[in-house]
Amino acid sequence: MPKKRKSSDENAMVSSQLPGGLHIKGRLWIENQGETYLSWGRVVLLERIDELGSVSAAAKSMQMSFSHAWHLVENMNALAPEPLVEKQAGGRQGGGAWLTEAGKQAIVDFWRLVERFQRWLDQEQIRQ
Repeated sequence: MPKKRKSSDENAMVSSQLPGGLHIKGRLWIENQGETYLSWGRVVLLERIDELGSVSAAAKSMQMSFSHAWHLVENMNALAPEPLVEKQAGGRQGGGAWLTEAGKQAIVDFWRLVERFQRWLDQEQIRQ
């Protein structure tokens, strides 16, 4: 399983150096129905929800508004074949959020794809 990344971890962006000081850099995102489904920031949000147990705490840790984080979670859930995040609204016992098995697998699959992208980029650099 790929290592966990934090939002400040630039390893989520693939890069390779070419002769003459040139760099190739790239980011991946996955779309469904023409809309962004998973991306580096969305996956980090999922990781933070898993780690902290709430959309609010995850948003705060990423310096993101709660409403934006909530919108991203709702959007990912709508675009996914099955929900990635389950939530319970606040109340006497407080709210919370947790990843479904599909959410945990989406994280693993995304970071594996990033690693494959980096390996491809490394191979292209060797051919130069």
